[in-house]
Formats: sequence, structure tokens, C-alpha cells
Amino acid sequence: MNTIKILLKQVAIFLAYSYSAFIIGYLILRLIFWDRLWIVAFISTFTPLILLPILFLPIIAFSLIKNRWFFIVSSIACILLLSWLHVKYFSPQPISITNSQPSLKILSHNVGWNITKSPTLVKLIDQKQPDIIFLQETVKQHIAVFTSLKADYPYQLNLPPVGILSKYPIMSSEILHLANHPETQQRAVINFDKQAIVIYNMQATGPWVEMYNILPFIKIPVYKYKQRFPEIQDLVERIQQEILPVIVAGDFNMTDESQDYYNVQKVLRDAFLESGFGFGFTWPHGFFAKKINLKLTYPVCRIDYIWHSKHWGAKSSSVLEATESDHLPVAAELILLK
Repeated sequence: MNTIKILLKQVAIFLAYSYSAFIIGYLILRLIFWDRLWIVAFISTFTPLILLPILFLPIIAFSLIKNRWFFIVSSIACILLLSWLHVKYFSPQPISITNSQPSLKILSHNVGWNITKSPTLVKLIDQKQPDIIFLQETVKQHIAVFTSLKADYPYQLNLPPVGILSKYPIMSSEILHLANHPETQQRAVINFDKQAIVIYNMQATGPWVEMYNILPFIKIPVYKYKQRFPEIQDLVERIQQEILPVIVAGDFNMTDESQDYYNVQKVLRDAFLESGFGFGFTWPHGFFAKKINLKLTYPVCRIDYIWHSKHWGAKSSSVLEATESDHLPVAAELILLK
């Protein structure tokens, strides 16, 4: 029994030191390279989850390692992590609303092609009663959704693989292919409360893992994500030219620790970061990886967003209950500031 205890103690100490070295190395590489280095970009995908074990380091240092300096340093790291988590994820500052300020309820959902059934989607919309709905990865079967909701949402843009339903008149619209890539996006101008507003329905190219030959007989997995950058840059440049109030919603295929996210944040505000509570993970929910026969049940990334220009304030934002899609829907209520 004592041998087992000693072995477990040694394993715990080894893991604590190894994890600490991993985090220090990651933070240094992130400071130097950020998303220019693929391994840093990949690890950042799982932030803040990869940082949470820091909370246990002081306990291990005190009870097992019994190293004074490791205990002090890990305790400081723990305090810094808790402060960062509180400020970023658990201290929303929603805007208060008055009767004179018009509001818009937004719903955005990547329906996952054929995965989400039309009745499920209609039920979700009936429950939440949004004013404008942004849909990504739609297919022909979702025509039934647009048809059944025609009375409540008379203004529709059903152009698979994207679609918009609106209670307010759509004055103009166009299909976009940001950076001339195959992914499809939409831009529309809507008449809301006698005010023209611009909306973008967003679908960015998703990252993927590809096997790469470092030697003729050795392959390693490499994280591919750089197709997304020119699309995000194109979007940012378009937003900079807009003079009307703007709302951008959809599947960005990036997390809030990516460099692309910070580029968007320079021109738009993240509704969930302002008025949501928690990590807001939206993917993957029930995603099935066929190549490795693995089903991912719990979301670990936030890649679906509702953004707005400075003309708006966020009253609330949330991640909604699951449909059949591997993405969770997101919703927000935005206030037009006057």
C-alpha cells in the first residue's frame, strides 16, 4: 500500500511540474508568435479549459511537493487566473433599457446541414420569438422552416447555405464570398424603427487537422486554419466602411483567444462578452469524428457569435438549448442607442 501511495505521489508531482512547464512554454510562445505558429493557435482553441488545472497547483504544492517557491508561484498564478476568469467571463455589464430605446432580439444558429430537422428549428424560433434570425449551413429541407414562418417573418432571404428571416423590411441584400473564398455570407440592409441598419450573416472557413510528412516515413498532425484570416480581414475592412448601425452574427469558426477574434474586436463589440455569463461554449455538441470513431458530446469552444457596432448596446446574451446540430444556437437582445 505504501508503495502505491509513493508511486501516486511521484506521478502527481511529475504531472504538476510537466503541466507548469507546458503552460509557461505556451504563454511564452503565444507572447512571441500568437497565431503565426500553428501549435499555439491550436492550444489557444481550448483556452480557458487548458488553464483550469492551475487552480489545483497550490493544493498539490502544499500537500505533496512541499516546495515553498512552487507553492508561492502557483498561488499567484491561481489568483491571476481567477481574476482573469472573473473579469472576462463572469462579470457581465449589460446595458439598461428605457421605453424610448428600441430593441432587437437576435438569434443565430448553424444548423449543421441536414442534421437539424425543420420542426426542431421552428419550435426553437417559436419559443424565443427573435426579431431577426441568422441561419448557416441550411439545405433544401429547411425551405419548410421559411414557409411555415412566413406569417411571423414576412421578410426572408432563403439562399442556402445561409438564410435570414426578419420581422422588419429588408431593403436590399447581397451574397458575399469574403476574400473570394467558397464560403457564403450575406449582407442586408433592414428598416428598423425608421432607421436603416446593416446586418451580416457570417460563415467562416473552419480549421481542420491534416497529416503532414516531416520525413518520407513519418507523419504528424498539423492544425490548418489560415484560410480564415483573409476572410476575417475582408469582413473587418467592410465593417470599417459602414456608416450605419451594424450587426454581425454567425459561425466564425474561431475562439475568443484567436488573433482573428481580436481583429474583429477592433471594429465590433462581442454581445456575449458584454452581457452573457460564463464561457458560452457552442461547439461541438454531439459532433461525430468518423475517422477516429469518436463522438464529442460537450461543447468546449465558443465559435458562434453575435457582434454589434458602437451604435448598439447589449442587454442580454445567451447560449440556447441544443437542436440536432453540433452547434448550439446563440441569442442576444440589442438596444439601439440614440
